[in-house]
Amino acid sequence: MANKEEIKTQWFKTLLKANEEHIAIAPLSSTFGAISMEDAYDVQDMQIRRRLENDERIIGWKVGATSRAVMDQLEIKEPFLGCMTTKSEFSALEKVKVSHFCKLAVEGEIAFVMGKTLKGPEVTKSDVIQATAGIMGAVELVDCRLTDWQVTTAEAIADNALHAGIILGPFMKPLSGFDLIHEGVVMYRNGHLQASACGVEALGDPLNVMVWLANKLGTLGKELSAGAIVSTGSLTRFFFAEPGDVFDVSFSNLGRIHFSIGH
Repeated sequence: MANKEEIKTQWFKTLLKANEEHIAIAPLSSTFGAISMEDAYDVQDMQIRRRLENDERIIGWKVGATSRAVMDQLEIKEPFLGCMTTKSEFSALEKVKVSHFCKLAVEGEIAFVMGKTLKGPEVTKSDVIQATAGIMGAVELVDCRLTDWQVTTAEAIADNALHAGIILGPFMKPLSGFDLIHEGVVMYRNGHLQASACGVEALGDPLNVMVWLANKLGTLGKELSAGAIVSTGSLTRFFFAEPGDVFDVSFSNLGRIHFSIGH
């Protein structure tokens, strides 16, 4: 029977190949053996280290499964985090090509931009408010490298929290005086309303997501660095994208992100 380190290595190599070839893989837990969430973050780190070796750099973090809608979709009961690197940045001016993903989905989120560094434990809402440079609307591109998006929490974590990219909104606004809880998002696909929600869906308040992230990173020996972008989780369920789709994600006060899906 393989030991824990061997299983983690098998998870890492298989996910790396799936990322490179954009081909979905069988469940890792049943193929190689299950691992803990702590070990899954080790596998995620192995992937990020490989990207840094390829001259990418870390630009921020994402938090997944912060809304009940996404928790229910994934059948996952708690948030998890992933890392964004320079290859995460996409432009709304260019088509997002499905051939670059295993099975692409999109999410509308509220993003934070850090002005100061935060490091847990014991980070508070007040700390986050003082450290935030501003907030933006965002679309996260998400992808699951496992067949049919059937993942355990550990598999989602190891798969870099299902992160695949981010499209930022047209401008940044100061956090001071901003009503995060009631900030609305409306998502249209091909002119048809798909969903609407507001900031309260992200753990009750996107600030709660930021507190969770800063403190969770602290337990992993990491920090939330000045300049980092943080996507705080989809406010609605996620929607799968097909070639020819046109998405329009509009926020109450954070602008509009309009983009197309290509082959």
